Amino acid sequence: MSGADIFTAANKRISVEKCMNNSIKTILVSPHSDDIAYSIGGSLLQDFFMKPILMVTVFTRSNYSPNIKTNDIEISSKIRQSEDIEFINKVKIDYQSFKFSEPPLRGYSHNNMFECNNPALDPIYSEVYNSLRKLIKSYPCELIVAPIGLGNHIDHIMICDICHKISRENNIKIIFYEDLPYALWVTLNQIKLRANSITSGLQPVKIDITTKFNDKYNNIKLYKSQRWIFQILIKLHSLRIGMEDKRFLELIYPTNLLRYFMCLFTNKCTRATFFERFWVDKGVEDEYSFSCT
Repeated sequence: MSGADIFTAANKRISVEKCMNNSIKTILVSPHSDDIAYSIGGSLLQDFFMKPILMVTVFTRSNYSPNIKTNDIEISSKIRQSEDIEFINKVKIDYQSFKFSEPPLRGYSHNNMFECNNPALDPIYSEVYNSLRKLIKSYPCELIVAPIGLGNHIDHIMICDICHKISRENNIKIIFYEDLPYALWVTLNQIKLRANSITSGLQPVKIDITTKFNDKYNNIKLYKSQRWIFQILIKLHSLRIGMEDKRFLELIYPTNLLRYFMCLFTNKCTRATFFERFWVDKGVEDEYSFSCT
């Protein structure tokens, strides 16, 4: 199918752009199309969050669709948004999007979009902040779910910073999710250091998504415009979180190594346990009645 054909099909699938539910309790903030599905799709399927739920995707003007043979920004953007629509229909949540451009369309090179030290220096920071603040304050939102900003991607760092700022200014609880696939670029200790750089006292919370992982994996595949290797990386991080407390000898035992290999590259995930992880402060931990690990 050509880029133009895919665009036509995508255009027909897009029917939701503005959330009509005025009682939203939880807002999931996704820098780009696919970030929520990749990072916390299992927790969504576990009904972990208070409903009604709104997913808002911020940077939707895109030329990044590596599996689609097109350089057309409009086609790429429509395709990626249609993938978000398919996802939110699957998990039955509300959806809204902004039309901010991704970094390459704002003049960033591939390298310098990952060299961010101060996201507030980006010329669109204030506009993104004002747009998100207005949206969040328009609902009786009790929880913001934001990326923690792993991999140092300018958009992820910016959204993390803005959401944290809005939560403090409006006394709204916030939890941070580990951005996938970027979480695989860093060690578990580096993730902890990143959490501590946001605010002291954030603690990791592991959510066992094993029973929902196949469903999450199928939902990830809705994002057909993206690289298949992302699916393997997401699976690997979900396994890695569950292994962090295991002894080295237990990890390298031959039968375990074979099982992990089969799990990563096939659908045979016998006795594998999958997790997603959030970073929370004490108040949110008490509210959601889960234990920090």
